[in-house]
Amino acid sequence: MGALVSMAAELVQDDLTLTRRVGQTVSFSCEGTDQCGAYGVYWYQKKETETFKLILDIDQSNGDIDKSYNHTQEDDFTAVNKGNGCELKIKKVKLDHSASYYCSCYKSGSHSEK
Repeated sequence: MGALVSMAAELVQDDLTLTRRVGQTVSFSCEGTDQCGAYGVYWYQKKETETFKLILDIDQSNGDIDKSYNHTQEDDFTAVNKGNGCELKIKKVKLDHSASYYCSCYKSGSHSEK
């Protein structure tokens, strides 16, 4: 349902396009997050006619998820740490989830840059 493009050079998003039917589950992978160090990983949604929207961040150390970014679909998303990577998951795909999804290492000041 969304195309994946690598946003940061050190992070790898292998699946360029994922397609799901409405109501199905989808997971977007992001590898190489150990290079983010103690920082967290941000997940962004980018629709064609809109700017990047921060969905959530996931803490590298304990897997805690922060959704305090006022994304209108925040309840549809969750994230998990997996080895040297993490995944963004949509439990039930909706038509308006069609977008590109990007992962990025958390850096100090990232909130104001996006």
